[in-house]
Amino acid sequence: MKPLRIALASLLLLMLHSVFAYAARPVVVVLRLDDTIQPIAEDYFNRALDHAADIKADALLIELNTPGGLLSTTRNMVGRIGASPVPVIVYVAPEGARAGSAGFFLLEAADIAAMAPGTNAGASHPVVEGAKIDDTMKQKLENDAAALLRSYTAQRGRNPKAAEDAVRNSKSYTVQEAKDLGLIDVIAPDRATLLNDIDGRTITRMSGAKVVLHTKSASLDEVVPTLRDRVLDRLMNPDLAVLMLVIGGLLIYLEFNAPGTIVPGALGTLLVLLSLFALNLLPVHYTAVMLLLAAAVLLVLEVRSEERRVGKEC
Repeated sequence: MKPLRIALASLLLLMLHSVFAYAARPVVVVLRLDDTIQPIAEDYFNRALDHAADIKADALLIELNTPGGLLSTTRNMVGRIGASPVPVIVYVAPEGARAGSAGFFLLEAADIAAMAPGTNAGASHPVVEGAKIDDTMKQKLENDAAALLRSYTAQRGRNPKAAEDAVRNSKSYTVQEAKDLGLIDVIAPDRATLLNDIDGRTITRMSGAKVVLHTKSASLDEVVPTLRDRVLDRLMNPDLAVLMLVIGGLLIYLEFNAPGTIVPGALGTLLVLLSLFALNLLPVHYTAVMLLLAAAVLLVLEVRSEERRVGKEC
């Protein structure tokens, strides 16, 4: 009987030890940005950052693979990284991934900047798609983007000159070049290696506070895109946006040539508004307002059309 009690007590102690050990594991929130940097990606990023802050996670890990995106969205995301109560790690991965253009700004803004072997970053010269700008405006955009990078790379202890070259001279860096130039902190082949390598490292936040990272054998809490994120993200494809704009315009033209059909006008209006949103000409909230107004106008036109039809029958 006594050996049985000892065995049960040992088993209970082992279970309690496992529970406490699991509870003591650090927590790292993970999200994957594998697309252009635009308002939908920003919403996804903000949700992950808020979640990490709410659960008091030890860090937020952003696995990044992007060709670039909007400078306005990038500014917002960089600002949130700097103000985040949770340390932010940006990791360009997997092999073959890149942190191009706007992605380079996010990489340099992070508390820990990391890249996987076979990745690259840089080529961050600002461009204005679909428009030709004069030399003065071009210089203003370039100076503004360079100043944004300088404002935090030096404070992060990175190389402002090499970072600025990515803007002014469209320089792009391999992973080893980025490490040698002091643009990144770590080269890691996978997520687990990265988190183990940076464990115990002391970082300086943008506020000046010193924080010791606890990431070894961390419990990972992955934030996945919602259905809304996935649908709207597909709409942000510029090829699809132009196609919707053309088809929508043709349908509206058809409605004017065959008044009273309603369906082409309604569908055309919907496609045009969605294309304007996708082309970043109409923000999310304004798109919703315009869709509501369009629905109200089409409803009134439908009622008037029905009244005229009934009047003719009488």
